[in-house]
Amino acid sequence: MLTPEQYLGVVAERIQRSGGNFGTVQIGPALCPVGLFAESVMLSTMNYCVIAAAVPEINAAALYDFTGRATQYARANLVGTMGWTAASVVIAGLVGQHVYPDAAQAASAKTSNQFGGETRMVAVDLTAGQTYAFTGGKMWGAAMHGAIRAKLTFCFPPPAEAYQQVQWQQAQVQQQPPMGAPQVPPPPAAGPPAPGYPPPGQQPYGY
Repeated sequence: MLTPEQYLGVVAERIQRSGGNFGTVQIGPALCPVGLFAESVMLSTMNYCVIAAAVPEINAAALYDFTGRATQYARANLVGTMGWTAASVVIAGLVGQHVYPDAAQAASAKTSNQFGGETRMVAVDLTAGQTYAFTGGKMWGAAMHGAIRAKLTFCFPPPAEAYQQVQWQQAQVQQQPPMGAPQVPPPPAAGPPAPGYPPPGQQPYGY
């Protein structure tokens, strides 16, 4: 069965694969993988902050608290002036063995419009194999919300897909040959004497 730590490893790998500036940040008691992306759209800068943490169980209060802390971190690392030359998109996910109904409902609810920003909550239930998040569209900014949805679904895949990735990565490691002592190449075979050099038994320059 997939563990929360393994799922976080998948999130971290996908952040790096999609070109994010990867790091870790302490939020509460958890050390969280975080990815910062800055993409130019028209005349503004889209700032993405993808952040995740593992907890045993996920309820709505924990999800709201984590998202609020993640949003503060994202705003502190914003490129540009929020609302005028920059937009801040926060995708905050909690991963656990059980998601309570109130957290699933909160994560799946349609997000409210924000000035210069967008916040998406994600709750991943590893036992049920479900990922809860709002992945719908809105009347305004269809292209932007399509990009947000693509980023969210890529960085927070369904648990079954994440498990397949973990299995594949483990198989790749097992197939690699063990690192032994480096092989020493054999000495080069003796070839003809270099041009201009006398053969054995003959003094150079005729002496």
